[in-house]
Amino acid sequence: MTAQTPEEFVYKGKRYSVTYTEPLGQYLQTQNFDFEFNPIASSCWRGYRALWCISNNKLYLTDFSGAIRIYTIDDDEFSPERTYETKNIRLNDLFPNQQKVFAEWYSGEIKLGKGFVKSDYDNFETLYRKETFLKFKDGVLIESKIVRNHISFYDRIPRYLKLIYESDSGDDLIFLDTEDRLLNKKSSKPFKEQLFSLLRMTIYTLIVSPFAIIQMVMISVEYIYDNILFKIAKYT
Repeated sequence: MTAQTPEEFVYKGKRYSVTYTEPLGQYLQTQNFDFEFNPIASSCWRGYRALWCISNNKLYLTDFSGAIRIYTIDDDEFSPERTYETKNIRLNDLFPNQQKVFAEWYSGEIKLGKGFVKSDYDNFETLYRKETFLKFKDGVLIESKIVRNHISFYDRIPRYLKLIYESDSGDDLIFLDTEDRLLNKKSSKPFKEQLFSLLRMTIYTLIVSPFAIIQMVMISVEYIYDNILFKIAKYT
Protein backbone atom coordinates (compact mmCIF):
# COMPACT_ATOMS: atom_id res chain seq x y z
CA MET A 1 0.00 0.00 0.00
CA THR A 2 1.26 3.48 -0.88
CA ALA A 3 2.37 5.70 2.00
CA GLN A 4 -0.14 8.50 2.53
CA THR A 5 0.59 12.19 2.01
CA PRO A 6 0.94 13.76 5.46
CA GLU A 7 -0.66 16.95 6.71
CA GLU A 8 1.58 20.02 6.87
CA PHE A 9 2.13 22.29 9.88
CA VAL A 10 3.78 25.64 10.50
CA TYR A 11 5.27 25.88 13.98
CA LYS A 12 7.65 28.57 15.23
CA GLY A 13 8.20 29.81 11.69
CA LYS A 14 9.16 26.39 10.29
CA ARG A 15 7.13 24.13 8.03
CA TYR A 16 6.78 20.46 8.99
CA SER A 17 5.19 17.36 7.56
CA VAL A 18 3.37 15.58 10.35
CA THR A 19 3.34 11.79 10.54
CA TYR A 20 -0.15 10.45 10.00
CA THR A 21 -2.14 12.80 12.24
CA GLU A 22 -5.34 14.25 10.79
CA PRO A 23 -6.85 16.90 13.11
CA LEU A 24 -9.67 17.63 10.67
CA GLY A 25 -10.92 14.06 11.03
CA GLN A 26 -12.41 14.78 14.47
CA TYR A 27 -14.39 17.67 13.00
CA LEU A 28 -15.66 15.77 9.96
CA GLN A 29 -16.97 12.96 12.16
CA THR A 30 -19.33 15.38 13.92
CA GLN A 31 -20.77 16.91 10.75
CA ASN A 32 -23.62 15.63 8.60
CA PHE A 33 -22.31 16.56 5.18
CA ASP A 34 -24.28 15.35 2.16
CA PHE A 35 -21.08 14.34 0.34
CA GLU A 36 -18.05 12.16 0.80
CA PHE A 37 -14.44 12.80 -0.08
CA ASN A 38 -13.07 11.32 -3.26
CA PRO A 39 -9.49 9.93 -3.14
CA ILE A 40 -7.13 12.34 -4.89
CA ALA A 41 -4.54 9.64 -5.59
CA SER A 42 -3.31 6.36 -4.14
CA SER A 43 -1.15 8.48 -1.83
CA CYS A 44 -4.13 10.46 -0.53
CA TRP A 45 -7.12 8.24 0.15
CA ARG A 46 -8.67 10.70 2.59
CA GLY A 47 -9.38 13.00 -0.37
CA TYR A 48 -7.99 16.28 0.91
CA ARG A 49 -4.84 18.16 1.94
CA ALA A 50 -4.61 20.71 4.72
CA LEU A 51 -2.17 23.26 6.07
CA TRP A 52 -2.15 24.05 9.78
CA CYS A 53 -0.57 26.87 11.76
CA ILE A 54 0.18 26.96 15.48
CA SER A 55 0.01 30.56 16.65
CA ASN A 56 -0.18 31.89 20.22
CA ASN A 57 -0.47 28.27 21.42
CA LYS A 58 -3.59 27.70 19.33
CA LEU A 59 -4.13 25.39 16.36
CA TYR A 60 -5.51 26.95 13.18
CA LEU A 61 -6.53 25.49 9.82
CA THR A 62 -5.20 28.00 7.27
CA ASP A 63 -5.52 26.24 3.93
CA PHE A 64 -7.53 23.34 2.55
CA SER A 65 -8.11 21.64 -0.78
CA GLY A 66 -10.02 18.48 -1.55
CA ALA A 67 -12.29 16.58 -3.90
CA ILE A 68 -15.79 15.41 -3.03
CA ARG A 69 -18.36 13.08 -4.55
CA ILE A 70 -21.88 14.38 -5.14
CA TYR A 71 -24.20 11.45 -5.78
CA THR A 72 -27.26 11.54 -8.02
CA ILE A 73 -30.39 11.88 -5.92
CA ASP A 74 -32.33 9.22 -7.86
CA ASP A 75 -29.73 6.52 -7.19
CA ASP A 76 -30.30 3.77 -4.66
CA GLU A 77 -28.03 4.69 -1.72
CA PHE A 78 -27.20 1.00 -1.18
CA SER A 79 -26.15 0.37 -4.76
CA PRO A 80 -22.39 -0.13 -5.25
CA GLU A 81 -22.70 1.43 -8.73
CA ARG A 82 -24.12 4.80 -7.72
CA THR A 83 -23.30 7.63 -10.11
CA TYR A 84 -21.65 10.78 -8.84
CA GLU A 85 -19.93 13.96 -9.89
CA THR A 86 -16.55 15.09 -8.58
CA LYS A 87 -16.10 18.63 -7.32
CA ASN A 88 -13.04 20.40 -5.96
CA ILE A 89 -13.56 22.36 -2.75
CA ARG A 90 -11.52 24.87 -0.75
CA LEU A 91 -11.45 26.18 2.81
CA ASN A 92 -14.36 28.54 2.20
CA ASP A 93 -16.63 25.62 1.24
CA LEU A 94 -16.16 23.98 4.64
CA PHE A 95 -15.93 27.16 6.69
CA PRO A 96 -17.63 30.03 4.83
CA ASN A 97 -16.13 33.50 5.16
CA GLN A 98 -13.15 32.34 7.24
CA GLN A 99 -9.53 32.76 6.19
CA LYS A 100 -8.25 30.68 9.11
CA VAL A 101 -10.21 28.44 11.44
CA PHE A 102 -9.49 27.86 15.12
CA ALA A 103 -9.53 24.06 15.60
CA GLU A 104 -11.46 24.12 18.87
CA TRP A 105 -12.77 20.63 18.15
CA TYR A 106 -9.34 19.00 18.24
CA SER A 107 -7.87 17.24 21.26
CA GLY A 108 -4.91 14.94 20.84
CA GLU A 109 -1.20 14.75 20.05
CA ILE A 110 0.61 15.94 16.95
CA LYS A 111 4.13 14.79 16.06
CA LEU A 112 6.35 17.05 13.98
CA GLY A 113 9.47 15.55 12.44
CA LYS A 114 12.74 17.26 11.56
CA GLY A 115 15.77 15.73 9.87
CA PHE A 116 14.20 13.07 7.63
CA VAL A 117 16.08 9.77 7.62
CA LYS A 118 13.88 7.20 5.91
CA SER A 119 10.32 5.95 5.41
CA ASP A 120 9.11 2.58 6.62
CA TYR A 121 6.37 1.88 4.09
CA ASP A 122 5.54 -1.51 5.64
CA ASN A 123 4.54 0.10 8.93
CA PHE A 124 3.53 3.48 7.43
CA GLU A 125 6.03 5.33 9.59
CA THR A 126 8.67 7.93 8.86
CA LEU A 127 11.89 8.13 10.83
CA TYR A 128 13.26 11.53 11.85
CA ARG A 129 16.37 12.59 13.77
CA LYS A 130 14.30 14.86 16.00
CA GLU A 131 10.58 14.87 16.77
CA THR A 132 8.46 17.47 18.52
CA PHE A 133 5.37 16.21 20.31
CA LEU A 134 2.55 18.72 20.80
CA LYS A 135 -0.46 17.94 22.96
CA PHE A 136 -3.70 19.85 22.40
CA LYS A 137 -6.96 20.17 24.30
CA ASP A 138 -9.85 21.88 22.53
CA GLY A 139 -7.41 23.36 20.03
CA VAL A 140 -5.10 24.86 22.67
CA LEU A 141 -1.49 23.70 23.11
CA ILE A 142 -1.08 22.45 26.67
CA GLU A 143 2.18 20.49 26.50
CA SER A 144 5.21 20.10 24.24
CA LYS A 145 8.36 18.01 24.31
CA ILE A 146 11.28 17.26 21.98
CA VAL A 147 12.60 13.74 21.46
CA ARG A 148 15.84 12.83 19.67
CA ASN A 149 15.86 9.41 18.05
CA HIS A 150 18.90 7.17 18.27
CA ILE A 151 19.48 6.20 14.64
CA SER A 152 22.13 3.73 13.56
CA PHE A 153 24.83 4.77 11.12
CA TYR A 154 23.59 2.20 8.59
CA ASP A 155 20.05 3.61 8.59
CA ARG A 156 21.42 7.05 7.75
CA ILE A 157 23.12 5.89 4.56
CA PRO A 158 20.99 6.75 1.48
CA ARG A 159 19.57 3.80 -0.41
CA TYR A 160 21.37 4.73 -3.64
CA LEU A 161 24.71 4.29 -1.88
CA LYS A 162 23.74 0.88 -0.53
CA LEU A 163 22.76 -0.24 -4.02
CA ILE A 164 25.60 1.41 -5.89
CA TYR A 165 27.09 -1.91 -7.02
CA GLU A 166 23.81 -3.63 -7.85
CA SER A 167 22.75 -3.90 -11.44
CA ASP A 168 19.36 -2.44 -12.41
CA SER A 169 18.59 -5.57 -14.39
CA GLY A 170 18.91 -7.73 -11.30
CA ASP A 171 21.96 -9.57 -12.73
CA ASP A 172 25.15 -9.62 -10.69
CA LEU A 173 28.27 -8.13 -12.20
CA ILE A 174 30.66 -10.74 -13.50
CA PHE A 175 33.42 -9.75 -11.06
CA LEU A 176 30.96 -10.20 -8.18
CA ASP A 177 29.71 -13.56 -9.41
CA THR A 178 31.72 -15.57 -6.86
CA GLU A 179 29.47 -18.63 -6.99
CA ASP A 180 30.15 -19.31 -10.67
CA ARG A 181 33.87 -18.73 -10.23
CA LEU A 182 34.08 -21.10 -7.26
CA LEU A 183 32.26 -23.78 -9.23
CA ASN A 184 34.52 -23.10 -12.21
CA LYS A 185 31.53 -22.36 -14.38
CA LYS A 186 31.46 -20.03 -17.31
CA SER A 187 29.11 -17.12 -17.06
CA SER A 188 25.93 -17.43 -19.10
CA LYS A 189 26.13 -13.75 -20.01
CA PRO A 190 27.43 -12.80 -23.45
CA PHE A 191 30.81 -11.07 -23.40
CA LYS A 192 29.34 -7.79 -24.70
CA GLU A 193 26.80 -7.75 -21.88
CA GLN A 194 29.50 -8.41 -19.30
CA LEU A 195 31.68 -5.64 -20.71
CA PHE A 196 28.78 -3.18 -20.89
CA SER A 197 27.76 -3.99 -17.32
CA LEU A 198 31.29 -3.40 -16.03
CA LEU A 199 31.70 -0.20 -18.07
CA ARG A 200 28.36 1.16 -16.94
CA MET A 201 29.13 0.55 -13.29
CA THR A 202 32.61 2.08 -13.62
CA ILE A 203 31.18 5.26 -15.13
CA TYR A 204 28.43 5.36 -12.56
CA THR A 205 30.95 5.01 -9.72
CA LEU A 206 33.19 7.77 -11.10
CA ILE A 207 30.24 10.15 -11.39
CA VAL A 208 28.66 9.33 -8.03
CA SER A 209 31.81 8.89 -5.91
CA PRO A 210 32.60 12.59 -5.32
CA PHE A 211 29.04 13.27 -4.18
CA ALA A 212 28.97 10.05 -2.17
CA ILE A 213 32.18 10.94 -0.33
CA ILE A 214 30.86 14.40 0.58
CA GLN A 215 27.55 12.94 1.72
CA MET A 216 29.22 10.24 3.80
CA VAL A 217 31.37 12.87 5.55
CA MET A 218 28.24 14.89 6.33
CA ILE A 219 26.46 11.77 7.59
CA SER A 220 29.44 10.91 9.83
CA VAL A 221 29.56 14.39 11.36
CA GLU A 222 25.80 14.39 11.82
CA TYR A 223 25.94 10.95 13.45
CA ILE A 224 28.59 12.02 15.98
CA TYR A 225 26.73 15.28 16.72
CA ASP A 226 23.41 13.50 17.27
CA ASN A 227 24.99 10.91 19.56
CA ILE A 228 26.53 13.63 21.73
CA LEU A 229 23.19 15.42 22.04
CA PHE A 230 21.39 12.12 22.62
CA LYS A 231 23.67 11.24 25.53
CA ILE A 232 23.35 14.73 27.01
CA ALA A 233 19.55 14.51 26.86
CA LYS A 234 19.62 11.04 28.36
CA TYR A 235 21.52 12.08 31.49
CA THR A 236 19.80 15.39 32.09
